[in-house]
Amino acid sequence: MTDLETLSRPFPHTEAFNPADGLPEPPDEDDFESEEQFNAAEDAYWEQHDTVVCAPEHCIGLLYLCHLGCAYREVLVISGPARGQMWADDTADDGGFRPLHEPDGSPTGFASWYRGWLKQAEEQIRS
Repeated sequence: MTDLETLSRPFPHTEAFNPADGLPEPPDEDDFESEEQFNAAEDAYWEQHDTVVCAPEHCIGLLYLCHLGCAYREVLVISGPARGQMWADDTADDGGFRPLHEPDGSPTGFASWYRGWLKQAEEQIRS
């Protein structure tokens, strides 16, 4: 998901945001007379949803580093006001983007995140 051409452009966010906010709810099957109508409405809804949520402008200035499974990812902000911070990309579950924090509430930087990632990987190998 990292777009090398946009890494130098600033990631504009410092607070969590969700591209899915404001989108309508998915269609309800009970609102349609036929399965064909419902399927067409559902297809149109998800096409609109994915166009909004997966728009490339949400990922400018982000370097995708870790896939956690189920399309959850963790990213390093390369440019912009949150430069050097680690963020979570939970858009796969309509959770949006959010900064990661240390136990004391401070933003998680790359070095701290990487040490934690290494520790977790080591623990998985040992078990």
